[in-house]
Amino acid sequence: MFLTVLLPRHWWFVLAAALALLSSTPVFAGDPAPATSSGGLAPPTAESQVALAKALAELDRAPDTIVAEVGSRSVTWGDIADAIRAMPPIMAALPIQQLYDTVVGQLVADAALAERAEASGLLKIHVIQRRMKVAADRALGEDYVRRALAPNFTDAALRSLYDHVVVGKPGPEEVRPRVIAVDTREQATALIQRLQKGESFSALARAFSKDGTAPSGGDLGFVRAEMMEPVLASVMFSLGVGQMTAYPVRSGPHWFIIKVEARRELPTPRFEEVRTDLMQEITNIGTGEVRKQALKSVPIEFYGMAGKRAKPAAK
Repeated sequence: MFLTVLLPRHWWFVLAAALALLSSTPVFAGDPAPATSSGGLAPPTAESQVALAKALAELDRAPDTIVAEVGSRSVTWGDIADAIRAMPPIMAALPIQQLYDTVVGQLVADAALAERAEASGLLKIHVIQRRMKVAADRALGEDYVRRALAPNFTDAALRSLYDHVVVGKPGPEEVRPRVIAVDTREQATALIQRLQKGESFSALARAFSKDGTAPSGGDLGFVRAEMMEPVLASVMFSLGVGQMTAYPVRSGPHWFIIKVEARRELPTPRFEEVRTDLMQEITNIGTGEVRKQALKSVPIEFYGMAGKRAKPAAK
């Protein structure tokens, strides 16, 4: 049965939440050229998502194809596809070859470490066996969820969801802010006072900002809320055009000054642009439902904090 997903009017905030990188400074996309903070990635385009989907489909066609042998272990196309799918969706913004090479390198390193660990006798240690069992159970459960939700990932099912929750709805709202990021509240407060006296925001950003946008005068380009750290996003989208924060805003190790220069609402995105987001949202919602069903289908007993002592192994 098709999974029914009900989303609010501003559905894109929910669908694209996974696109944010875990960093102390926000990830930004500009217009026309993205302005990013240090280490940031602009969100993947519809074209890059389609290209990645085709590459993964090619890997899936021959998952046992070996690309590297590491001692007694092998790295296969299937391993690579699994690893890429486990990465944050924003990684689709990387060129496919770069993403492939990065994953292969990580898998080869993991296999080499596993070879060394096995040779050292770690497989005989009880705590390692216990952790491996937990990891195996988790992998088994994740695959069960993936297979249970697979019928919802057909083009027909995804287009039906797109027609119900996207078509006819306005696209995401964007703002175009400038930011200055400094190390202390005192620095930020002093800069706000200078800005209130009429000094140039872009000039002060170039001179003092620690954010990766400093060379462009703090200009982030047009951004959506899900592209950034939530605290900064909430402030940016509460400001009107031409307004600036009266007080410094703390995010990670920095104190931010924010000014909004423009605001716009994008048109409804095409199906290709949100296909991956729809799949992610189905996964987010569907995983919880499959877990609930699993909990109802098996006998479960809780023994409290004291627990239940395991019987000693027979000699």
